[in-house]
Amino acid sequence: MSLTSFSFFVFLLITIISFYVISPAQKYILLIASLYFYINVSPISKMKMGLIIFFVGMVTYVGAILIEKANGVWKNLILSGSVLSLVLVLFIFKYAYNVFFMFAEVFHSPANFSWLKFLTVIGISYYALSAIGYMVDVFWGNEKADRNIAEVFLFIFYFPQLISGPLTRFGMMRPQITERRKFDLNNIFLGMRRMAWGYFKKLVISERFAVVVTAIYGNYSEYSFVGIIGATLCYAVQLYTDFSGCMDIIMGASLMFGIKLPENFNAPFFSETIQEFWQRWHITLGTWFKDYLMFPLQKSKKIQLIGKWAKKKFGKKVGRKVPFYISMLVLWFLIGLWHGGTGYYFIASAGIPCVLLILSDLCQPFFHLIVSKFHMNTKCISWRWFRRIRTLLLICICWMVVCSNGTRRFAVLLKHAFSNLWNYTSFNSALGVIGLTSLDLLLMVIGICMLYLSDLCTYKGSSIFEVMDKQNYLFKIILIYTEVIMILMYGMVGSSPFIYFQF
Repeated sequence: MSLTSFSFFVFLLITIISFYVISPAQKYILLIASLYFYINVSPISKMKMGLIIFFVGMVTYVGAILIEKANGVWKNLILSGSVLSLVLVLFIFKYAYNVFFMFAEVFHSPANFSWLKFLTVIGISYYALSAIGYMVDVFWGNEKADRNIAEVFLFIFYFPQLISGPLTRFGMMRPQITERRKFDLNNIFLGMRRMAWGYFKKLVISERFAVVVTAIYGNYSEYSFVGIIGATLCYAVQLYTDFSGCMDIIMGASLMFGIKLPENFNAPFFSETIQEFWQRWHITLGTWFKDYLMFPLQKSKKIQLIGKWAKKKFGKKVGRKVPFYISMLVLWFLIGLWHGGTGYYFIASAGIPCVLLILSDLCQPFFHLIVSKFHMNTKCISWRWFRRIRTLLLICICWMVVCSNGTRRFAVLLKHAFSNLWNYTSFNSALGVIGLTSLDLLLMVIGICMLYLSDLCTYKGSSIFEVMDKQNYLFKIILIYTEVIMILMYGMVGSSPFIYFQF
């Protein structure tokens, strides 16, 4: 049951009607709908999926209660055991095969780990982290352990956020899933409008840019350095409109039940630094890892002792930086593992971002020196756009590895690109080979313009929807109908699944 399928619309309609008609049982209706959706969307058998759901839910429910009741060493042991149980399930069903296969390749081992290659359990890395976050919050005393098992299961398996996030916190979700909601036509309208914007991003914009990426990266030996860079920039648009479009669909569907999910993007391509980009991209994942792993690790006694040793040995500046860099290395290692555990994902999603962040931090004094020496105006728009373009191009290094689909292929691609710097393929012939028409090109340009205007509103602290609401009613209706007609007429339905479903 894909988010772009007719069956999903039927499922959503039935759930919404049941939710408001049988209002005393709203949370139970959402729970039943969530379990039904998740069991049907997963490729593995219903029996196995049911066992995974039961195990994850019960470990979280019972674990949180026992953590709250326990004291001292027992409290630590119960938390560790509960978290390790969820991590073990996550590792077995998502990472075991990739990790062991990667080590076998590195050490040239003949061992066969194909028996570890299970069918994909969609969304497991999202709800496992949400469940772990809930238990850690109970351990820290930030939350009370919920005694209602249905509420705990619903928090973990709430269907709009289930397959691709966003990562939620129990304290934010519990009041929303327990409160009885009255039917609000405005929520239905706002939810449908946001879903339409998400479908426009995915079906009209993302799928057309995906054609360019697939064609060029699938046959990169026929293209020059410029063509490969162009395809990488197209992948930036494809990935962003695919993932943020998915978030819009999910948040719109959730809004119809009166439940607001946290935003996952905040105009990332307006970022002027690498650090700012990762603060605006996949926000809930970044904040989860920072709050539950990076900051506690940075404040831990062992890391602080290392910092004190570095301070005595190398001075105050180094002493302050060492704990930060160690915790950052651990953070990005785990993010790389979260993305799949393969070698090229470690490089693209962990190694390169981490190196870029550390280098940018180390080079700050040098950058300030250059700016002051050449009397650069850092307040003008040209300077801001220079920094934005520079940041985007640096991020594209990560995405070149992802598009190459392997570290060796990435090395070969780089060698080819730099040995064909000036080879030229005419634009018209390239379009013909790739398979795009003039209409496709026009729709891509329109899509980019709409995306820019939308993100500009977000960057300024508003949203495209708030701006639309301030317009005359007739103009607003024309815009909405135009968007829907474009989706129905030019949407490339069924071309490819959402990219982040694999994570």
